[in-house]
Amino acid sequence: MINKKDFEGCIKWIITNQDSSGAIFWDEGKKFDAWDHSECLIALAIFGEWQSFKKGIDFLINECNEHGLIKSESVNFAVTKDYFEPHHVAYVFLPILQKYYLDNDLEYLDDLWPFLSTVYKGMKDFQDEEGYFFWAKNENGFVDNSLITATCSLELSRRAFFKISKILKKNIPEDMRFISKDMIKSSKFNRDNVDRGRFSMDSYYPLLCNIGGEQEIETLLQKFYVNDKGIKCVIEEPWVTLAETAECVVSLKKNGKVEIAKKIFNNILQYKNDKGFYPTGYQFKMNIFWPDESSTWTNAAIVIAADAVHDLTGKKKVILD
Repeated sequence: MINKKDFEGCIKWIITNQDSSGAIFWDEGKKFDAWDHSECLIALAIFGEWQSFKKGIDFLINECNEHGLIKSESVNFAVTKDYFEPHHVAYVFLPILQKYYLDNDLEYLDDLWPFLSTVYKGMKDFQDEEGYFFWAKNENGFVDNSLITATCSLELSRRAFFKISKILKKNIPEDMRFISKDMIKSSKFNRDNVDRGRFSMDSYYPLLCNIGGEQEIETLLQKFYVNDKGIKCVIEEPWVTLAETAECVVSLKKNGKVEIAKKIFNNILQYKNDKGFYPTGYQFKMNIFWPDESSTWTNAAIVIAADAVHDLTGKKKVILD
């Protein structure tokens, strides 16, 4: 029977790669972005690792600018992608809500409200008049691209923020619009006029937001599931990635596909190393793990999927809410 003990290695790997500042790096290479950092915070919450969790939250609070944004990527704290992506810091709403679901600490939640309000305003500024979100903002202004995955992540963040506002009894107008099922099919989501249909994320992220149904699930599995191996990142490559596999598992569970979700989750378990954590991906034609890394956020996604399908905590799951 699967239980929390089976994933202690994942959590230890995340904590091992947390800097004294609170930043959670991808791995020993010290790459950082706020979205993956927050993915790790959800996993830390599931395991009740509150000291590491709070250090991670404090890091975001200290690093955010006055608009609730952090530069897209850094390596050893030197900025390597000099622009802002709205879904990055906004994802922090999910681990914070997950913490509340687990410990009911209303005081901590209330203390964070000024920070959360700033981040919400920052992400809202990226939405255009049609309801689409600009992908990024640099020194020249907004980047004229919208991405399905980033937009769906923002929707999950929006939902978490308003759940927090209702818990705290804050009177916030729900004035951020979200894309419809028809909008998902828009060519506006084809970054630089390139069709995004080859990426598995763009198939299962709408399902995480309750957009889609039987046909979309069937298409997703036909295009991207490799039996007994996992979910491919991109359709043409013989490469399964474990974060995509785990996130797809959550989307399937959220849409009532419990048995196939458990089957695909079990595919992940074969890749655990002798230290108890997982690689980023597996290239099954060459029979190698690739790239040569074990990203913290991949291990966080696996913990989240484990909680989704095997109920590690016995508490409400923010990602399924």
